Amino acid sequence: MFVAPLDVLFSEHLNYDSPDHVVQPDISVVCSKEQVSKQGCHGAQSLLVEVISSSTALKDFNEKFNLYQKYGVQEYWIVDPGNRTVHVNTLQEGIYSIRNTYSEQDMAQSTLFRELQIPLNQLFSI
Repeated sequence: MFVAPLDVLFSEHLNYDSPDHVVQPDISVVCSKEQVSKQGCHGAQSLLVEVISSSTALKDFNEKFNLYQKYGVQEYWIVDPGNRTVHVNTLQEGIYSIRNTYSEQDMAQSTLFRELQIPLNQLFSI
């Protein structure tokens, strides 16, 4: 697990010396150490988390959503402290077809990592 800043490099042709896109998610969960280099992390991770603000919401819900889906990020969480919600998007056959929204009273649950459960009332009380 890495906390920003960590560059995540996406490349159409797996050329990470000249990637097509570079992003810095708030949290990255990388399950393959071969993906990590001095440059950052090459390709799609298992789980990426973005914590949105009013200035980043549109980018996180649209641009990054589409980018992460395109490059095969298995699970993408969008944490919205303003609305006290967590959106969990899980890739299935190349599309974020499993989309769950959890509110402050819920326990956010990863589809990919079954043991990952976060009580949101505790998260949002920090």
